[in-house]
Amino acid sequence: MEHTVSYLGLIPLFPLLGALILGVMHISTCTGKPFSEKLYGVLGCIGPVISFIYALIVYFQLKGMPADSRFLIHDAFTWFSVGDLHITMGFLADPLSSLMLVFVTFIGSLIHIYSVGYMSGDENFGKFFSYMNLFLGSMLILVLGSGPVVMFVGWEGVGLCSYLLISFYCKDTDNVLAGNKAFIVNRIGDLGFVLGMAFLFWAIGASGFDYLSLRENSHLLTPGIGLVVCLLLFVGACGKSAQIPLYVWLPDAMAGPTPVSALIHAATMVTAGVYMVARFSFIYAHVPVAGAVVAWIGILTALLAAIFGMFQHDIKKILAYSTVSQLGYMFAGVGVAAYSAGIFHVFTHAFFKALLFLGAGSVIYALHHQQNIWKMGGLKEKMPKTYWSMLIGALALAGFPPFSGFFSKDEILFSALASGHTGIWFIGVAVAGITAYYTFRLIFVVFHGQPRDKKAFDHAEDAPAVMTIPLMVLAFGALCAGFLNLPGIFGGNLNVSHWLAPSLVEHHPHTSLTVELLAMALTIAIIVTGIVIAYKKFASGAEEPEYTGFAKFAYNKFYVDELYNTVFVQPYKAIGSVIWKSLEPNVTDIHVKVSSWLYRKAGTGFKIFQVGYVRVYAVYMVIGLSIISLLLSQSLN
Repeated sequence: MEHTVSYLGLIPLFPLLGALILGVMHISTCTGKPFSEKLYGVLGCIGPVISFIYALIVYFQLKGMPADSRFLIHDAFTWFSVGDLHITMGFLADPLSSLMLVFVTFIGSLIHIYSVGYMSGDENFGKFFSYMNLFLGSMLILVLGSGPVVMFVGWEGVGLCSYLLISFYCKDTDNVLAGNKAFIVNRIGDLGFVLGMAFLFWAIGASGFDYLSLRENSHLLTPGIGLVVCLLLFVGACGKSAQIPLYVWLPDAMAGPTPVSALIHAATMVTAGVYMVARFSFIYAHVPVAGAVVAWIGILTALLAAIFGMFQHDIKKILAYSTVSQLGYMFAGVGVAAYSAGIFHVFTHAFFKALLFLGAGSVIYALHHQQNIWKMGGLKEKMPKTYWSMLIGALALAGFPPFSGFFSKDEILFSALASGHTGIWFIGVAVAGITAYYTFRLIFVVFHGQPRDKKAFDHAEDAPAVMTIPLMVLAFGALCAGFLNLPGIFGGNLNVSHWLAPSLVEHHPHTSLTVELLAMALTIAIIVTGIVIAYKKFASGAEEPEYTGFAKFAYNKFYVDELYNTVFVQPYKAIGSVIWKSLEPNVTDIHVKVSSWLYRKAGTGFKIFQVGYVRVYAVYMVIGLSIISLLLSQSLN
């Protein structure tokens, strides 16, 4: 039985309308009186907030329905039909998309509110909120799309917005290059997504290319085609969610304003790949080889990014590498078919990562855009609200109990262990220790010890309420969100997993209570060890280190960017230069040359009539008047 509701389309529509209105207002200021920041701020925040209200309505409407029929649909219009391919601009809300809707709109709204204070005084204040609204609207299309083609509209939308926002400060060449990097790397991943869709349609899409039809007909996929589809779609996920080998764009994404980093890392773009794999669980669950590839790529990305995070100096770059690492955990979860565990970590991560980025933004704001942690120190007393908020976020990121990251990360690790992926579990535990170390390295260096820049320290203070209130709300979520999916070992019932069950195809492996307790205790011990090491090295104050050997190698990110530049960028630039030099005179310039030749010939032809004698021009006038008189007389007759 279909449950059709027309208001589903309104959820992405409000931010999109906000983007349009704000964009027109910003353009109009180029020729007229500028609008007030207050007006921009209200219009920029109202769309996300209304979308959040509608997301809650969707959630509660689904909650009141039987579990086996929890879906709402709305087909807005027929987009196009080509042969057997009939695509409707349709929206689907089910337990999976409703969970995503709630936290994407909630976190997105808080980030927009925070941005009102952070971006105050910026000359492009209105343009910023236009882009942010467009970003959120695109993500909501991605989540609500009733099939992969509609999802791809939002998929490309968030890719475009990431480019616009990462390179927002476009007067700085490095920011523009970072935006270009994000855009180009994601186009590589998107090619895999498009090819995956093509194979999927060729195999089973003729009878319907929406998720409900594809799931119903997934048995028609042969193992070989299923593997190809899963791997190609995962290439797209690697681009959007920054996994090996396409992770290199995300650390540079911190070039944009800090609220942009929070939105990208917590609630929009980077979660898209994990969501997509979970959405196609009805295929991945039956292709274990593809699942193993996803899980191993994920956990190795988590390890690599964690190693890089240990040695970075930029506060936002440390958090960026932590995002790459946590995304690796999420892919490890969905790769071992623990889809609900992976999605739950997306959910909890949104709270503590938004909290940490916005907290870092408050520090940067207070220190006049200083981002090097070795220029900070002693800020605990000067910025207590920011400190305690970020401390909660750090404990959640480290996975320390009972903070939210503990429950979601531990469920992924336990699922890997219980399903026989011992190697993935072992690496995941090691990454937990490394994460605890570099996270608290940041906390201790920034907030403890003595100030390293006395002048900046003297002027530092907590941000205005419009920025600190969102921090407090997010801190509450980072502390408590984990209890929503409390496992049986703590007397819970995995409520989030049960909520997601109708949307996912997964099984929950079981093992003995003793094994689960021992695994959990080991993870906690590793996390505590990482925190203690960081405390001993940095809590009392430390100077900026001089890296050598492996530390220098890791600080330079194993020179992967330089490798990519040498192997891919420079050869293609050289090839492009050769092609351009051969095309320019023969193809590009030919249009200019032909046009100029035609104008010269036409000029030469008309030149014979331009003799310079008045009597000749008089003859032309007589001839012209005669022709006009003749035509008029014929028309009258």
